[in-house]
Amino acid sequence: MAKQILTTPKMHVFVCINERINDAKPSCAPRITEEDVKEIKLWLREQGYTNEIFCSNTKCLGFCNAEGSVICIWPQGKFYKVQNKEEIKKLIQKEFK
Repeated sequence: MAKQILTTPKMHVFVCINERINDAKPSCAPRITEEDVKEIKLWLREQGYTNEIFCSNTKCLGFCNAEGSVICIWPQGKFYKVQNKEEIKKLIQKEFK
């Protein structure tokens, strides 16, 4: 088996796109979608962050609320409520300084 060298990012953004159907709890999916995460990944490439910042969609991060979708920025360990992909981009820029 060939040895594979992986890049270690300086930051990893986890974006909840969980959608609850027939559940009383709110879900993130109505505000942030899988397509939004794809657009954020493209934006990261355009900014030159390909090997420094990773972005992944995920299911529930455990902080469901009706006020916004949830993201986690790692290794900072910070959780944020967001309304849209533009807010995610601003938070990435703020945390990556």
